[in-house]
Amino acid sequence: MYWSGLSGAFLLDDTPNLNVLNQLPANPSLNDIVKLATTGFAGILGRSVSILSFLFQHESWPDPRNFKFVNLLVHLVNGGLLALCCVLLGKQWRGKALPISAIAAISFVWLAHPIQVSTVLYVVQRMTLLSATFSLLSFLFYLLGRKLIIQNENGRGVVLLLIGLVPFALLSVLSKESGVLIYLYVLVLEYTLFASGEQPRLLLRFRQSLLAVTALIGVLGMIFIMPSMLEGYNLKPFSFSERVLMQFPALVMYLASIAVLLPNYYGVFHDDFINVQGLSLVLSIIFILGLIVIALIKRKQWSLFSFAVLWFFAGHALESTFLPLEFYFEHRNYLPLLGPVFALVVWLNDTLRELESNKRNASIVIASIAIAFMSVTTVRHTALWGDALDQAYAAVEQHPASVRAQSNLVEKLSAAGQFQAAFDSHRAIIDPERLSIPPYIRWLEFSCILSNIEAPEDEVLSRQGREAPHDYGAVFSLNNLVFGIIEGRCPGAPIGKIQMLLDELAVNPNYAVSQADIVFYQALLQASTENLTAAASLAAESFRLRADVRVGLYQVNWLIRSNQLAIAIEILASLERDFGSEITSSGDLRTRVEFLQDRLQVPAN
Repeated sequence: MYWSGLSGAFLLDDTPNLNVLNQLPANPSLNDIVKLATTGFAGILGRSVSILSFLFQHESWPDPRNFKFVNLLVHLVNGGLLALCCVLLGKQWRGKALPISAIAAISFVWLAHPIQVSTVLYVVQRMTLLSATFSLLSFLFYLLGRKLIIQNENGRGVVLLLIGLVPFALLSVLSKESGVLIYLYVLVLEYTLFASGEQPRLLLRFRQSLLAVTALIGVLGMIFIMPSMLEGYNLKPFSFSERVLMQFPALVMYLASIAVLLPNYYGVFHDDFINVQGLSLVLSIIFILGLIVIALIKRKQWSLFSFAVLWFFAGHALESTFLPLEFYFEHRNYLPLLGPVFALVVWLNDTLRELESNKRNASIVIASIAIAFMSVTTVRHTALWGDALDQAYAAVEQHPASVRAQSNLVEKLSAAGQFQAAFDSHRAIIDPERLSIPPYIRWLEFSCILSNIEAPEDEVLSRQGREAPHDYGAVFSLNNLVFGIIEGRCPGAPIGKIQMLLDELAVNPNYAVSQADIVFYQALLQASTENLTAAASLAAESFRLRADVRVGLYQVNWLIRSNQLAIAIEILASLERDFGSEITSSGDLRTRVEFLQDRLQVPAN
């Protein structure tokens, strides 16, 4: 079902996140890999477990197939863990195991639903997959421990509970921060399916303690993490209130995509998600809040319904609430999907047993047709993921207002060698009235490939650089463009225009957060024209703004080349002193330092 999708290309955030692989030495040791993984590259906590999994695949870089294959393996493992959890859950909820057919149906629907495709085949979502792996292991050990406590084996039961809810939960968080939601998932189960019936006193105390711990984690997060997270709205084209309000129609659309199987809506290009207003917004708010309120009120009487609703929304408690993230991404449904699927399959299984033979057979046929349609939709979707250019054309057709889809088409046309078509497509989507830097940087990049194109006018570039809102994608694109120039891959680049753009960005208040990068790119361009003294001075300014050992090493190199040896020796010594552990952990940095030491004839430390 997924096999045809493995031949696809890297997409969107894949390359920026996997560039960490370039920092490994040629034949890295286990120590090199572990040290680099724990340096911290993504998210609040660095997501070191996920980064480690990428680093272990360094020999596959930059071929995406093996990365996608590992994602698929993790997805299948998660399906197996989910099935084991369903076995234990059924025995403790109803006193007997759920039918094998029901468990198989739950696992298959969860594994094969088309909304899961963009999580499995989008390489960087390994973070979501691994977080789910450790969350499911956490959930499994919790259920095993709970079972032992019910059997009055309190000691062993508590040990298993703690193994699940401490080390496995921590590994889930270190894969992706949303792993902390395992505590909400457990609480949902405790207060819905396990809410009725006699419970051992120890389990009741555990339930109350977990509620208190979860509340404490939430409060601490609000105090220590929330303020810095909210600052991210300064870099977004939407406000805090807009983001929170838009999550109600987004959640409605998630539920529709799960239930109705919208074949042309699945994918990752949803930056065109409309800003819903008026009656539609009000109705979506009423619908979502109504579901949650009913589920809370009826959690004992309608425990299965309440479990489905509260599990789903518990899984969205971080990424679909107040964080300054984009409005809509399908991978946010990876584990939340389990709630509705579990409830639907169990309800159907219970209902079918009560129907007459003819009605039961008819219902089974209808359910089989629905599962077949779901499977065909997934197969078609994965096949599209397997052909990067077809996927890019389809995304533009389905999301004509998506800037990301349009940019992806340009990128894939370029990768296919259709450069003129790519440039023509790119020019067609540029809105001259819109303040946005990335399209103009891409325009400049085309000058590296096509000699017959004119660069953007100075006035346009100056205005964009001076007034455009911040965009991390622009910073990443500038990095590629500038390094392409200094590495000789872009001999025809209009350096004067690029310098002018960088000069304007350096004073653009919207780009203050990336000023260290902008100044460093200015330094690189000065070095490309052999203005080494100016390059070293700009590198020093970039280092002052953000202490980055790599920038410092560039400065040392330029000082050597401009014959300022005494200053170079002093700065290199300070870098070795202040960044010794980082240099030791990176083969690339060690090689650079040794090279500079040889140039200066300085003995190694």
